Amino acid sequence: MNRNEFFQALPITKLVLRLTNASLEICTDDIEDIHVMVSGGKTDVEALRISAAADALTVEQPVTALAKSAAASTSWLQLTLRLPRSWKGAIDVRTISGWMNIRGMTGTDLALDTVSGQIMATDLDFITLSARAVTGDVKFNQVNCAKCSLFSTAGSLTAMRTALRSGSASTVTGSIALDLIAPFEELTLNSVTGDICVDAPITECDATLRSISGRIRTSGVSIMEGGCKLRATTVSSDLDLTCNIE
Repeated sequence: MNRNEFFQALPITKLVLRLTNASLEICTDDIEDIHVMVSGGKTDVEALRISAAADALTVEQPVTALAKSAAASTSWLQLTLRLPRSWKGAIDVRTISGWMNIRGMTGTDLALDTVSGQIMATDLDFITLSARAVTGDVKFNQVNCAKCSLFSTAGSLTAMRTALRSGSASTVTGSIALDLIAPFEELTLNSVTGDICVDAPITECDATLRSISGRIRTSGVSIMEGGCKLRATTVSSDLDLTCNIE
């Protein structure tokens, strides 16, 4: 079953999504209104609540949908939001098991939260950005932000071709890999058993690693005070710091 909803973009400055097992994609296109497209089983599609009030567009999937999906293996729900390229607002997404893919967006604040799903984000420009997963991975590519926060308990945290002024990344068993295209001001990175790798266009860094058996390994970067700050904590993992200036 398919369902389509259209909303005027001008009064909407915030998207709020509360999902259970739905897969989500948010992107921009050459359109004037906000287009919400839903595909899936008839019961799940009809149960999805979509409303616009004041300055917020809210999409809610009832928690009961998760129990129904567990009972029916054929149950599925795909949600796609297409926004005008000129739209710039805040996005707040929380889901339980569905993956999410956000691409081609510009805005103020972006918050992505999932339990077991995977978070993918491409071609983004936000002031603040946070992504949190319990068992899923977080993968960024071509992201620009002033402040970034990444967290996963068991998944890996990856940010490729990314620019940020300050950021933090924390995982327990996963790895952290940051490929930065601009110098950063401050990074705080924590991993219990996963490796930490930072590639950035810097030649000096005020870097410290607190670890039982891990160590700092550098390539083209001198460790000294006065440079950009990097604070890392591990139990047994290393910190690899590489200058990627070509």
